[in-house]
Amino acid sequence: MDSDKTTKIGLFQLVMLTLGSLIGSGWLFGSWEASRIAGPAAIISWVIGGAVIAAIAYDYVELGAMFPEAGGMSKYAQYSHGPLLGFISSWANWISLITLIPIELLPPSNI
Repeated sequence: MDSDKTTKIGLFQLVMLTLGSLIGSGWLFGSWEASRIAGPAAIISWVIGGAVIAAIAYDYVELGAMFPEAGGMSKYAQYSHGPLLGFISSWANWISLITLIPIELLPPSNI
C-alpha cells in the first residue's frame, strides 16, 4: 500500500454520510407505522418532526463553527459542564452508536 496516497472526503461525500447516519432505515418503517395509526395526520407529524430536527441541526452547525475542534458532542458538553460530563456524554454517544446497528436490523426481521 502506498503511504503517499491521501484520502480526502469532499463536501458531497460528507453530506451523504451525514444524511445516511441521520436518516437510517427508520424513516421507512416509521412512516408505515405512523400512517397506520394516525392516517393522513401523520404528514403533519412529519412536518413538525422535520422542523425540530432542522432546529437541532442548526444548533450543531453553530456549535461546530464556534468551536472548530475534533470531539463534537463530547467537547460541547465539556465546554459547558466540565470534563466529567464531557466524558459521560462521549461514552453515551458511543454506546448509542454501537446499539444502533442491531436496532436498525430489527424492523426488517419483523415483516
